[in-house]
Amino acid sequence: MRVAVKSLGCKVNLAETEAFLGGLGAVELVPRGAELVFLNTCAVTTTAEAKTRAEIRRARRENPDALVVVSGCFVDRDPATVRALGADLAVPNEAKPRLVELVRTALGEAADPIAAPVPALWGNPERAMVGSRVRAFLKVQDGCNAGCAYCIIPRLRGRERSRPAEDALKEAEALLARGVRELVLTGVRLGSYDGHPRGLAGLVEDLIALGAYVRLSSIEPEDTDERLIEVLARHAPAARPHLHLSLQTGSERLLALMNRRYRLEEYQRIVGLAHDRIPGFALTTDVIAGLPTETEEDFEATVRVLRGLRPARVHVFTYTPRPGTRAARLPQLPHPVRKARTRALIALAHAIAEERMRPKLGQRTTLLVERAEDGWLLGHTPDYYEARVRGVAEPGETVAFVIEGAEGYALVGRAA
Repeated sequence: MRVAVKSLGCKVNLAETEAFLGGLGAVELVPRGAELVFLNTCAVTTTAEAKTRAEIRRARRENPDALVVVSGCFVDRDPATVRALGADLAVPNEAKPRLVELVRTALGEAADPIAAPVPALWGNPERAMVGSRVRAFLKVQDGCNAGCAYCIIPRLRGRERSRPAEDALKEAEALLARGVRELVLTGVRLGSYDGHPRGLAGLVEDLIALGAYVRLSSIEPEDTDERLIEVLARHAPAARPHLHLSLQTGSERLLALMNRRYRLEEYQRIVGLAHDRIPGFALTTDVIAGLPTETEEDFEATVRVLRGLRPARVHVFTYTPRPGTRAARLPQLPHPVRKARTRALIALAHAIAEERMRPKLGQRTTLLVERAEDGWLLGHTPDYYEARVRGVAEPGETVAFVIEGAEGYALVGRAA
């Protein structure tokens, strides 16, 4: 069967999409002219919703005779719009474990429960790999109990729940047997994982014992304890020396107002501890420009904190009010002010990145090769820099290289 897929938003969606494709069995992935189109959608921001609407329209336009299946957070957010835009089947998050069964029934096939993904659509050892076959996302957690004032995801994804470690390790073994080298652990609130007797740190150690490189996707600062940092330090570089800790704002007042569960002193302590103990550690983070009631003093506090932290990369988002959230009922900043502050933070992020890259010139590091194209090796370094290296190697190999320059956030070099 010819299948077109699009996974929008978070890495959790991508892991679920791959699990769903694995449950379908043998398929041919095509860009258009498909018999089945599957869209896994996002609704975290109004921009994400706009992209989702455009993708549904495009799917129907480019595949007029296909069964168009839409799932994910936008379905939970606005199922009527999903159907109005041309979806044949709208599947909310809670029904994702039955995706294969629902799609096969809609296609007129008999549902085969044996081929369906495991409960909660955690994963599937026979997944179809959408991205690199060298790196794979391993979903181990879903849902969020945090209740940040600006976020609707807890309403769309439900309460926190964790994947049993035994199940996660079984899928990891199957992925490693298929050539995957690096597993990226994902979850809506990954740090709340409790499916292992020793929590997330214990799962990381067990995965490394299987022979995997292990990287963590975004994790909340309050969920990052010394035990986890010690595991990353003890097992680096197999445990990748990188954490993505969402900051959101450098204003203590706004952290409290937005119901964030940490304070700046705690955040800075965790980052300092990681730098001290994890060899080659790199921090990446998120910030939101123009939160409700944000003053010039609040904005300058964010600038000062970022300059002090010097993250390798900063993802900057412009705040947009989400109807139904507490933040949407607060006084809002004019849109031009929000956009101006976004541009200023992006410029600062680029300047910090350049400052961090400059001392790297001439140094040696390693690259996990994900693709080889026209004499270039493409992949990521242990500290999560994208890299493009002149050399000869096969995907899955780890190659040492000398850093000769940078292009944006990516390193450029030659094999040593």
